Amino acid sequence: MMSFKRRKYKLLLCVCVVISVYYLLGINDYVNARRIEDGFDYPLNMDIQPLLQEVMAGKKPSVPPINYYPYRFLTNSGKCNTVEKLDLFIVVKSAMDHFGHRNAVRLTYGQENLIPGRIVKSLFFVGIDESYPKSETQKKIDEEMVQFKDIIQIDFRDNYYNNTIKTMMSFRWVYEHCNTADYYLFTDDDMYISVNNLLDYVHDKPVPTSTGHGNEQLYAGYVFESTPQRFITSKWRVSLEEYPWSKWPSYVTAGAYVVSNKSMKTMYAGSLFVKHFPFDDVYLGILAKKVGLVPQH
Repeated sequence: MMSFKRRKYKLLLCVCVVISVYYLLGINDYVNARRIEDGFDYPLNMDIQPLLQEVMAGKKPSVPPINYYPYRFLTNSGKCNTVEKLDLFIVVKSAMDHFGHRNAVRLTYGQENLIPGRIVKSLFFVGIDESYPKSETQKKIDEEMVQFKDIIQIDFRDNYYNNTIKTMMSFRWVYEHCNTADYYLFTDDDMYISVNNLLDYVHDKPVPTSTGHGNEQLYAGYVFESTPQRFITSKWRVSLEEYPWSKWPSYVTAGAYVVSNKSMKTMYAGSLFVKHFPFDDVYLGILAKKVGLVPQH
């Protein structure tokens, strides 16, 4: 009798362990995820191309936007405008307390007269912290703004899960205030970029695309092909409710990527009609797929 009870207990324990592992590893999500090849109806589930054309033509879109971020630019800069023609505009996504990182960029690839004959400008984009506007960090940033006049601050809480907000608000700023550059480089403040090599690449080696427009529709960087993380305990877990497909669209890592003028405008306009996603590089991959851009490696 005791032996039977022990076997029953062991069986029950094994069942509990299996169920726990099944749950913790997110196996149910992996099993039930949809194939992206069978259709990608990420919201909005419609052809958004006509809406892009309406937005870029300055018209009221026939379908209301679903993804307009309600944040304000707390500072602006006269470094760029909608008239001056630039070869390259550099958007540096920076954390508030990365003073050393920003100075390193200013002394290296962020120098505006670095390459003779090329017009290159750069700005840093930051959010706010929990103690804004009274924190010591904010006071230092205010002084930095006065000295360099190269920081755009946005009134959203600056943390890892708001990276998409920082990215798309920077897209909005260049769309509204600096839309005449041939190319836009988006990069983190801990990256080093050879601007000369980048400009040689985009000007001298046209990249073919599925649409046949070459560099006119450029979205390039280090391209990833990966799958959502379903582990329950993972920092990067994504549930089926958030994203029901078994893999991500091809995307460029968020550390550094370059887009053409047309791609910048297309991606910003498209973002108004593509549901928010917290991981910025994945979101741009989703956005690119929705608007018909092919990431180039």
